[in-house]
Amino acid sequence: MKHSLKLVNIAFILLSSTASANDPFDELDAEMQGFDAQHASSQQTQREFEQYLIAQKSDYQVWQEQYLKEFDQFQQQVINKWGKAEPINAQYDVEFNADKQVKSVVDYESGEVKVELIVDKNLSQAEAEVAVKQQFEKLLTDKQSNIAKVFSDTPVSDQGKVTLSKVEFSESNKQQSKEIIIKQTQSQAQEIDKQIDSALLSDKSLTEKEARLLAVEEKTALLKSSQARLLNSEKTYQEAQQNANDETKIVTYKVKLPNNSLQKRASLYAPFAEKESEINQIPAPLIMAIMHSESAFNPKAKSAVPAYGLMQIVPRTAGHDVNKLVRNIDKPMEVSDLYVPEINVETGSAYLNILDKRYLKAISNDQSRLYCTIASYNTGAGNVARVFNKDGSRNINKAAKIINQLTPEQVYQQLMANLPYDETKHYLERVYSRIDLYQTES
Repeated sequence: MKHSLKLVNIAFILLSSTASANDPFDELDAEMQGFDAQHASSQQTQREFEQYLIAQKSDYQVWQEQYLKEFDQFQQQVINKWGKAEPINAQYDVEFNADKQVKSVVDYESGEVKVELIVDKNLSQAEAEVAVKQQFEKLLTDKQSNIAKVFSDTPVSDQGKVTLSKVEFSESNKQQSKEIIIKQTQSQAQEIDKQIDSALLSDKSLTEKEARLLAVEEKTALLKSSQARLLNSEKTYQEAQQNANDETKIVTYKVKLPNNSLQKRASLYAPFAEKESEINQIPAPLIMAIMHSESAFNPKAKSAVPAYGLMQIVPRTAGHDVNKLVRNIDKPMEVSDLYVPEINVETGSAYLNILDKRYLKAISNDQSRLYCTIASYNTGAGNVARVFNKDGSRNINKAAKIINQLTPEQVYQQLMANLPYDETKHYLERVYSRIDLYQTES
C-alpha cells in the first residue's frame, strides 16, 4: 500500500509545475508506514478498523463523488469554448449562460466586474463593443444575475474598457486547469483533517492512531481520484485543442466595482454578527473579518471544495459539527440552508464557538487561543496541534501544554512558520489583520 501511495504522490507532483518542495501530502508516506506496521502486528485490529472505515462511509461521500464528476464536466465545457478553465472560489463569482457563450465575473479581490462574449472573429471592434455593452445592460436588468446584485442600488459610474482577444489554447491555460484540481484537492484534504478532529471529539472509543489511519485512508482515495482527474484533464484539454474553433474571438468589457461596495455589503450582515456574538460569546469583529475573508460578504459565494455562503461552510465538516453539537441533528447541513444569510452566520459563529470552547479550551491565553481559532477555522484544530507537537500528534490538549508556555507572539510566529498549508498561513494573517476594520469605539 505504501508503494502505491508513492506512485500517486509522484504522479501528483509531476503533473503540477507549481508543486512546492514541502508538498502538503508528503506526510502521507510516513502515516502509511504506520498503517502497514499496524497491519502486520494485528490482523484482528486491522479487520476491526476496516469495519470502522466502512461504517464511516456516508451519503455525503457519494454526493461528493457526483459533485466532482459534474465539476469536471462543467470545466471541460468551459475549456471547449474559452480555451481555459475558470477558477472557482468564493471571491471570484463567475456565471455563464446556458450555451457558455456569455461569461460574467465579479472579482471581489481585484474590485473589478467584467462581461465577456464569444463572437465571430470577423466582427469589427465597433460591433463587438456594442454587443458586449448590450449584454452588460441586459445583465444589469436581470435581478438574479451577479452583475445586477453588485449594482443593485448604485449606478455604474465607470465608463469601462473594451478589449478583444483570441480564444487561446496554450500550455499555461492547460496548466491552469490542472492547478484548479490541485488546489481543490488540497482544500478537500484539509476537510478530511477537520472530519477526523470531529470524530476524535465526539467518539471517545476512537484512538488518535485510528483517527490518523482513517485520515490516511481517505486522503489516499482522494489522491488517487485526483491523479485520475489530472490525467483526464490532460487528455481532454488536448482533444479540445485539436477540435478548437478558430472562427471565434473574445470581447471583454471591464468596469470597477462601486467604491463603497464592500462597506454596503458588510453593513447588511453586521446585525447577524452582533446577534451571534452575544449568543456564542465570539467577538463580532472576528465574525465580520471571517465573512470578509471567506466571501467578501457575498451570500451566494461558493468555492470548489465546495463550501457555501457568507462564512463558507462545508456541509460535511463545520456544518455537521454544528448540526450535531448544537442542533442535535447527526447529519450534514443542507446546501439550500447555507445560502440563507442568517442561517449561515449562525452556523459559522457556532462553529467558532465549538473551536474556542471545545477543541481549543485548554489554551489559557485569550490571544493565543484567538490565533489558533482563526487557523483552525481554515484547517482544523488537529493541524494546529501538529505545529506544536514535535511528534506530529494531532492532540490539541497535548499541544496546549506547549502553547501555554509561549507568548501570544511566539504562538503566532510558530503558526506562520509551521502550519502544513500555505493557504492557512495567508488566511491567519488576512483574517487577523481585518479584525480592526470592524472594531467599534466603546
